[in-house]
Parts: sequence; structure tokens; C-alpha cells
Amino acid sequence: MSALTHQHIVVTGASQGLGLAMTKALLARGARVTAIARSKDRLDLARQLGAAAIAGDATDPDLMNRVVADQQPDVLILNAGARLAMKPIDAQSWDEFSAVWNTDVKAGLAGMQAALNTPLKPGARVMAMSSGAAMVMSVPFIEPASLRLSGGYIGAKRMLWYMAHQANTVSRERGLGLHFQVLVPGQVIPGTVLGHEVAAAYARLEGVSAEQHVLDRYGSILAPDRFGEMVADMIAEPKHAGGVAYGFRANAGIFPLDLPLKETSTEA
Repeated sequence: MSALTHQHIVVTGASQGLGLAMTKALLARGARVTAIARSKDRLDLARQLGAAAIAGDATDPDLMNRVVADQQPDVLILNAGARLAMKPIDAQSWDEFSAVWNTDVKAGLAGMQAALNTPLKPGARVMAMSSGAAMVMSVPFIEPASLRLSGGYIGAKRMLWYMAHQANTVSRERGLGLHFQVLVPGQVIPGTVLGHEVAAAYARLEGVSAEQHVLDRYGSILAPDRFGEMVADMIAEPKHAGGVAYGFRANAGIFPLDLPLKETSTEA
């Protein structure tokens, strides 16, 4: 495993799930980690692992500007996320449908704008948590009907992917030397609260367990700790420094999902 002893990494949504798993893996590689989450008490696990902790709402632009200015991390991981209603579209209120936009996308915007406007130091990376669901209707083997309970989640996660490209355009135009990427887990991760709720909702329609649903759909189960280790690998390995979107699957490792930044169009 490549060491990260000279890296300072800030992780939002770090009190549980994938945020906590990434915090654990990064600390194990020797990185200095600052964990951010809304609840001070729920950050105790991150503190016990050795992370510094900041209690606050990652959707708050003022907080994210202060974090960027005060911490100046080498890597900023934007992982804050909302729970899903898991209902068909005819049963969701607007608040339920838009919850992911008002948390995941709003936090992504606050973090990316802070990185661009404060700004982060040249050479820093910003990573936003997207989802394999963002590929629905662009990858033939993912049928829209197979994610019919996901409401506004799919569009929100696709927007984060697009926002990373927009932010890279601004960084290039302003000569900031920052690089924005998206993390795209290519399968539901039932070891997290959100992942289990999603898997269980679809499993009920199929009459199987949540774990069996994941195995039937993806052929493997990706554990949160393994995902955290893969993100640490991505940060440590120079070959992953140039692309924008990277997928993660238990049976496929880390794989690029779009062209390296230098090969993409410069059009905004």
C-alpha cells in the first residue's frame, strides 16, 4: 500500500458509512485527516481513529470557505449525503424527491465554490461522491425501470459528475491548478445505512434479501472498508490523478469512466 504521510485530507459526511470508511483507510496510510459532520457526538468514532473533527453542515458555504481557508488540504472529499424516500414517483412529495439535491448537490456546490474562490492551493484535488446510478440511460445495461424508487437521486448524482467538469473548466481558465474528480461506486453498498435501505427496498419487490438482491444484480458485494481502501489507492497512485470520473466495484477494482482531463473539450 502506498503511504499518504504527506497528505492532509478533509472528508465531509465522515461520521458514518463511506465517509467514516474513507477516514479510517486514509488514517491507516498515514494521512492527516479532518472529519466533518453535522453532529459533534457522532464524530467521536472519527476522533477515536485519530482524525481531527469539525462539527458543521457541509451545505453551508461559510463553513466550507472557512475550512478551505484554515485547513488548506491536499485533498477535499465531498461526501455529505441525504437519505432516500424509496417510493415510486407518484408517491413522493417534492421535499422527498429533492432531498438529495438539497444535500448532496448543495454540499457539492458549496465545497467546489470554496475550493475555487478561497481558493485551495495549486495542486490540490477535490473529490465529490457520485454514484453508479448516475449512468442510468447512458449505459445500456442499466435500465431506468430497475431504479424506479430512486426519485431525484439519479439526476443529483449525475449533476455532481457534471459539476466536476465545470469546476475543472473554471480552474483551467483561472490558472488555479486545481483538479476536480468524482467517485462513482458502481454497485449498491449494503454495508452502509443508505445502501442497505436501497437494496432492501428493491429486494422486497423481488422477494429476496437485500444481500441477495445485490449479488443478483452486481455479482459481488463491496464492503465500506474496501471502498475506503480503494479511495486511498486512488489518491496515492499517480495513474489516477489525471482522470475526472472513476468507478469502484468489488470485482473490478478502480476503473476510469471518462477521458483524462487533458483530452476533453475545453468548451464550458
